[in-house]
Amino acid sequence: MADQRRQPKLDLSAGHRLRPWSTADAPMIPLAMTDPLIRQYASQLLDDRDAALAAIHSWSDGWGQGNGAAWAITGPGEQLLGQIRFGLFDEHLGAGSVGYWLLPEARGRGLAGQALTRASSVVFRRMSWHRIELCHAVENRRSCNVARRAGYPQEGVMRGAMLYPVDGRRSDEHLHARLASDPEP
Repeated sequence: MADQRRQPKLDLSAGHRLRPWSTADAPMIPLAMTDPLIRQYASQLLDDRDAALAAIHSWSDGWGQGNGAAWAITGPGEQLLGQIRFGLFDEHLGAGSVGYWLLPEARGRGLAGQALTRASSVVFRRMSWHRIELCHAVENRRSCNVARRAGYPQEGVMRGAMLYPVDGRRSDEHLHARLASDPEP
């Protein structure tokens, strides 16, 4: 039986995989944050190595405590292509949220949907969460499509729920969610 305390590496298609973040990845995170789309939609801007290191340590702790998980999305040769991160926000209800980003060279290949589908299944199974919510700005149609393909139907619009980290503007968000009892996509 696999060690439930150790965060698994998860294989995707064509040599892509999800793996736990390592402190060696810290310099790459601020570089990713320079991408205009990542900057626009990121819930947390990690603009320097120290902030990235602190985040990586926090993400690692989340798996061990059962209240979160974060994976680096990598390509063949371990090239960093993105991130997917889950966080528990209501322990009593077993409800959490998920967010992700991809570098420009990884977009448009279905990689976000694969990562979301695969990682969600692991979080449901290993952490016993009941519900995972995915929110995105209403104008971000690509995220809407990724959510639907990964089995996260849209539940509604949350008015003024998003605060853009760069300029402080507010936006409406789509709320998508998947339940542990939903069929696998």
